[in-house]
Amino acid sequence: MTQKATQGTLDDAVRHYVKEHGDGSDVVTGWVVTTSVKHPLLPNTDGYITEHSLGLPYHAQIGLLVAAADEKRNTILANILKEDN
Repeated sequence: MTQKATQGTLDDAVRHYVKEHGDGSDVVTGWVVTTSVKHPLLPNTDGYITEHSLGLPYHAQIGLLVAAADEKRNTILANILKEDN
């Protein structure tokens, strides 16, 4: 599969996911997917593969990654605070 075909498959998967999990009015304007990987020849190391929608500028890619990290931190913090009550 070519990179362009893979890109299209990822784009379709993201749009399908948003359609299934959104409220129906969501419009995908860009996406970044980061995957943790491990290579069998390097068992003590971790790596990452990051892919993004076509045409998404670097500043938008970084913005999405930062927003996702912030959202995850906030969710974890909220859950910790709920447990304390």
